[in-house]
Amino acid sequence: MKNIKTIIILVIVAFLGYIISTQLGGGKSSLSEKALSDFAVKDTASIDRINLSDTEGRTMAFIKNDQIWTLGTGECVQQHMIATFLETFMYVSVKSPVPEGAVVNMNEQIMLHHKKVEIYQNGKVSKTWYVGNPTQDHLGTYMLLKDPEKGKSPEPFIMFLPNMNGNLLDRFSTNHLDYVCSDIFIYDPLNINTIDVLIPDSTELNFKIVALDNNTFELFNNELKVDNFDTAKVRSYITSYRKVHFTHHNRTADQNQIDSLKNSTPYYVISVTDKKGDENKINAHLKSPGFNRFDFNGDLMEYDQDNLWVFTRYDELTVCQYHVFDKLLRDINFFKLDK
Repeated sequence: MKNIKTIIILVIVAFLGYIISTQLGGGKSSLSEKALSDFAVKDTASIDRINLSDTEGRTMAFIKNDQIWTLGTGECVQQHMIATFLETFMYVSVKSPVPEGAVVNMNEQIMLHHKKVEIYQNGKVSKTWYVGNPTQDHLGTYMLLKDPEKGKSPEPFIMFLPNMNGNLLDRFSTNHLDYVCSDIFIYDPLNINTIDVLIPDSTELNFKIVALDNNTFELFNNELKVDNFDTAKVRSYITSYRKVHFTHHNRTADQNQIDSLKNSTPYYVISVTDKKGDENKINAHLKSPGFNRFDFNGDLMEYDQDNLWVFTRYDELTVCQYHVFDKLLRDINFFKLDK
């Protein structure tokens, strides 16, 4: 009799434990048999288009042509950003299902706030991801999958990348400025015809380099031709234009500040013309620190010591670092022979 009571108590406890775990979300969803969890795309080489959108109305498309990705508008795209997408598509994995008690609520949350990622393979949509918010520990991301044939999954999953601690939502920015190419000067030195550098506040230091066909150079200080100069320094200076990138687009200056900057005297004006006659002209401006900064003497700094403003050839305002640009900010004295 005692054994029977013990068995009954154990059965009741087990049943109550099941009910509690289900209600608290510890159990498996009843929708799991129809749930879609096959998010990964192993054959990333066949991906030829990626559509990205969000619940704020921002949309963009990335298109592959001859192994090069561009924005749907034709703008150049930083290829490493696409590589991040492809890595995510290939290695994304299920961390765990969403507890049954939380499925309905999480579905609603994802639909209210998500990044939508449409993955095309060979010209057709193969998978659509709805990327929601990260989990509380930020080690997983709530995601819902839609299949072109099976439709949208009735429940989401918590997804992650095995080699990354962090959420996946941040990998799918819908700000196109995060993707457009960051190059200012990208030149094969042999393809440069002239480099014209103006220093508006010190015009006596202006210079112009003309590359001749036989790998020799002419150097001018304004209109005056310089006969004696260090050709090795000129050659080295020209190679500095191989790869010059800005740090990021303007994120702080409003339109009034931009207009004011355009109307101010540039710090440097640099113009590069290639062998085909294409001119790439930029204006560099000194940048205020943005907040009070003091030098080693305790004096308030007037200008940012790390960054400067640069208007690109497309009239886009960007932030550049001095450690990248310093090699370009020379004057005529740099090329003079030591006496």
